[in-house]
Amino acid sequence: MDIDKKIKIICVAGTRPEFIKVFPVYKKLLELQENNRSGHIFEIKWLNTCQHKDLTVDLENFFEIKPDFVFNLENMPDSQDLRLAALGTEILWQASQLFEEYKPDLVLIQGDTLSAQQCALAAFYLHIKVGHIEAGIRTNDINAPFPEELARRIISQVSILNFTPGKISQNTLEAEKIMYKSKSYNFYTGNTVVDTLDYSIKKIDNHTFSWQEYATVKQSFDNQEINLLEHLRQSKKYILVTAHRRENSEACKNLAKAIHRIATKFQGEIEFIISVHKNPNARVAFEELYGQCLQDKLHNIKFFEAVNYPLFLKLMANCFFIVTDSGGIQEEAPYLSKPVLIFRNETERTEGIEYGLARLIGTQEHMIHGCIMDLITDTSSYESMIKNDLQPYGDGLAASRIADVISLYFKK
Repeated sequence: MDIDKKIKIICVAGTRPEFIKVFPVYKKLLELQENNRSGHIFEIKWLNTCQHKDLTVDLENFFEIKPDFVFNLENMPDSQDLRLAALGTEILWQASQLFEEYKPDLVLIQGDTLSAQQCALAAFYLHIKVGHIEAGIRTNDINAPFPEELARRIISQVSILNFTPGKISQNTLEAEKIMYKSKSYNFYTGNTVVDTLDYSIKKIDNHTFSWQEYATVKQSFDNQEINLLEHLRQSKKYILVTAHRRENSEACKNLAKAIHRIATKFQGEIEFIISVHKNPNARVAFEELYGQCLQDKLHNIKFFEAVNYPLFLKLMANCFFIVTDSGGIQEEAPYLSKPVLIFRNETERTEGIEYGLARLIGTQEHMIHGCIMDLITDTSSYESMIKNDLQPYGDGLAASRIADVISLYFKK
């Protein structure tokens, strides 16, 4: 490759997890652009596909990122099933137009979102190389998580540079490479989520950081605003809950019932803080739970609209433990020394379970209830899940490794 030619790289993010995990790599690549130590001239751009536009505004402010390219994904259908097809079509079309005009040398994507899948396909159709952060994770069930398991498999077929978060994902890609993909490169780098957590915790703990624009959030279902930081200072021991997966929409009713039973038993002792996702199917169960709380005058379950990233870090750092079906939170909780109960029947992030830092509790009410009660009432069981010296998802250097590999790849 001509050493004087600009190496153009587009970093893609359109959802909250993508922002969090692409950010540290983008930051390291910008250093290559500025320092030019590799002997090449790099040009790094940030693309926000706006798949979750309203959930990424606070991230752009917090990480001080101004996107170079932004997609317009307005007027999508309300139906969740039709929305997948409509969003996918529009992202593929707009990405294809952008890549054809800008002609990047590498499109760098993360994970298994619709944005990642469609931008990878757009690049493939135009013979542009694809780099994949957090490559190789699998549940081996095409419907769980849905549709992410399919997305990550599709991406693996077209990516040339694969950056794996763990040894299991590395072995998975090496096995797939033997079968049908010889011309790709797999690198075990660790998970970039740890890089971002390290950066973010230091930032919010700095005395110069202002919570002014982050502390206020809306309570779900009544839209009243509350200073959540002030509430945390006054609140009792609390359990943090998140649930949003499409395949768990019905199961959320089981989670809600278990929470109601436990909250009733521990009034005045334990509070549940539920971060309610935008997914309308996932909201139904919590809306019903909210109504039940009003009827029973139960005050130790709080519902909040999707909490901004720095404030959510504060919520995680100060909670008793976490119940979630989120993949990212499974990785973040061990870094913060917080036990995590995984509200799913399967998980592709098994390292936390193997290290004893997480437990897969399924989606049945009696199992959810029993596992939450176990951590509340059994001190030894709770303490067995707190192992500060174990970090199964990375050492905070993943982004540096990824940037180095990209630099060396184009140098070659």
